[in-house]
This record gives sequence, C-alpha cells and structure tokens, in this order.
Amino acid sequence: MGVAWPRSEGCGLEPQWYVVRTKPRKEDFAVQQLEGRGVRVFLPRVLEYGHDDVAPLFPGYLFVRIALLAQYYRVVWTPGVRGFVAFGATPTPVGDAVVRLILASAGEGGVIRQQPRLQAGDRVQITGGPLAGLMAVIEQPCSQRGRVKIFLDFLRRGATVELPVGLVESI
Repeated sequence: MGVAWPRSEGCGLEPQWYVVRTKPRKEDFAVQQLEGRGVRVFLPRVLEYGHDDVAPLFPGYLFVRIALLAQYYRVVWTPGVRGFVAFGATPTPVGDAVVRLILASAGEGGVIRQQPRLQAGDRVQITGGPLAGLMAVIEQPCSQRGRVKIFLDFLRRGATVELPVGLVESI
C-alpha cells in the first residue's frame, strides 16, 4: 500500500500529532516499543469512579508526535502498531489544541479521573430497584466504591440510604 506524501513545502518536516491504531489490547506494548524507538507517545487513560482499573480512553488508539517524512516508517513498522489513522492515503495530523485539551485533563501517567457528576444537595430520582421513582437529595457524592448517600423524605420521616450511583439521575 503506497503512501501519498504531502507536497506542500515544509509539510511533514515539522513534528505534529497523529493518531496511530494499535493491535487489539496492545496499547501498552505499542507505547513501550515506540518510546524505545525515540517516538513521543501519548496514551490517554481513564479511571472511572468505583473502579480500580485504568483503561485507554480510546481503546486501540494512541497519539504520536513525529515529523511524518522522517519518522513514518519508524512508527508504522513498530510491533503492536497497525497503522496511522488517515483520510485518504496520507496520515491526517491532529490539531495541537485537541491533544493539549486531553493532556490538560490528564494527571500523572496520562490518567483522566472522572469527576463526580452529582454533588451534595443535588435533587435526584431513583431509577431502579425497590425505590424506583422516588425523589431524593444527595447527601454525599460518589464514593470510591461507586455509591452515593441520599436523603429520602419517605412517609414524613427522613431516611438516609446508600445506593449505587447508576441507580440515580439528576432532575
């Protein structure tokens, strides 16, 4: 498969961000191999509330910053890499602003920690279980175990209940 190289002067000579497709579940291996070849790599990861596992934000994809003309083959022949994301024959660069936005959201190791979507005092509706349909107020936002503590005004008595965060939604 041939690659149509950019024709405009200077294009492909300056480092730009590109998206690289990896083999299934080989993102970490591809990162190690690319870094060993001197390629700057960014693999954004996400840590969801209630889970200890860190997973790729975009499974099967990662970002590389390269000068395309000089480093194309260094990347494309790396074990664990399937190829570049391209629209047409030429790999398509990703805007620096896009990668900066993701980097700004990521902490140590490129890990993005999801922020709790529910705050203390928010009104919610219970969407599942025996209390489905009841209204409540968030007393404590999502814990590391993925549970929220809510206050129910139930039969003129207040009750505090702890539920999985998936069973409540904002109203």
